[in-house]
Amino acid sequence: MTHLSNTLQLAANRLQHYLRLGWQHYQQFVADAIQADYPNHKEDIHYWRKKLFTCFVTYTLPVSLLAIIPGIWVGIRQGYGLVVCFGLTAIATVCLVALNKSLSLKFRKMFVVAMFYLLAIVLTITFGTLGPGILYLLALNLFITLTSSAKAAYWSVAVNVLVGAVFAFVIQFRLFATPLIQEYNTGSWIAVVSNLIFLSWVGVALVNYVLSGLEKTLTKEYILQDELQQEAVERQRRNEQLKESEGHYKSLFHSNPTPMWVFDEDTLQFLQVNEAAIESYGYSREEFLSMTIKEIRPVGDVDQFLTTLKQDLSTGMDFHAYCQHCRKNQQCFHVEVQCSTIPFNGKLCKLVIAHDITEQVNYTRAIEMHNKNLQEIAYIQSHVVRAPLARIMGLVDLLIQNAPEKADQEVLHHLESSANEFDEVIKTITYKTYNYNESDNIPEL
Repeated sequence: MTHLSNTLQLAANRLQHYLRLGWQHYQQFVADAIQADYPNHKEDIHYWRKKLFTCFVTYTLPVSLLAIIPGIWVGIRQGYGLVVCFGLTAIATVCLVALNKSLSLKFRKMFVVAMFYLLAIVLTITFGTLGPGILYLLALNLFITLTSSAKAAYWSVAVNVLVGAVFAFVIQFRLFATPLIQEYNTGSWIAVVSNLIFLSWVGVALVNYVLSGLEKTLTKEYILQDELQQEAVERQRRNEQLKESEGHYKSLFHSNPTPMWVFDEDTLQFLQVNEAAIESYGYSREEFLSMTIKEIRPVGDVDQFLTTLKQDLSTGMDFHAYCQHCRKNQQCFHVEVQCSTIPFNGKLCKLVIAHDITEQVNYTRAIEMHNKNLQEIAYIQSHVVRAPLARIMGLVDLLIQNAPEKADQEVLHHLESSANEFDEVIKTITYKTYNYNESDNIPEL
């Protein structure tokens, strides 16, 4: 018994598997036949309309058997063989045309609608309002509304009006035999048709309202999704540029021959230093990263440095300054620092470039000392040397005036001439010395 049960269970599982596999192949076959030429734009309401038409065709053939099999049995027993043949032909034709890839999708949809309208009219003529014809007319409104445009949906309501008017004409003039003539007179039929039109119109209006809202939502979602995708692409591009710029920055920073470092504005802690700074200051990288920028300043300058730095940082702008730094061996030297703000590890920090200007400062001091020496020389020439010369010149002038002999006067005149020449030389040297001190043309390094 247990073996039989297991065998039946296995057979049922296999059957279920094959049925599921067959259904999947069938669905794929119908989808390929109907939507093969339509792009997969899920944000477009037309995509979903075609998807719904595909679903309709997919379920029409298997589910229609629920109506066809009882209809065939009842129709043959009650003598409606022609109606049964027409129904089978209509269903078969709908499936063949709907799955024909050589025909346009628009034509296939129109053909399906036309065949079902024709089937609804035939069923209504044959069975009256007790048959499924009226239900087909009402269902066709919803089907057209869901699978076609709003304009086509309202035209389907107009078609229902036209069908109702034709049947009213048939009832009024009894053009051919139909159960409608026995069931209704013209007035009662108009009342029935009016309710059918009312339900059709309301159904179309409500479904179109929902579809319109759905289309707006899909459009907004698509726009938002597109914006998010563009933002993601832009973010990725910026990240790539940032990585590239970071690579360039690291290369420029670490290979720069000028000492550079990054420090925290709040703690003044060194965050990064380049090889030039390590080589120039004598500290290792680990020592630098454990220090603050106060520790490379002379002890006596720290308070003034902190005051000046606070003022510069409060402006939020780049700045430069001249100051002294100290190496690890306590040797101090003059630097010109340029400070700018950069992002570092998600925080705004300061990048410092320090140029050693000790040679320039020493050269400037040498020039100043040289100028001072020249000024002292000029002072000596104009006051110390020239004073005795002036006295000699005065004495010579007195001797010339009191000299009795001509020969003595000639000697004194030669002495006066030499003293005047010596005086002119001293004046010239003094003039050139002062002019040199006041000149801006200091020779460059």
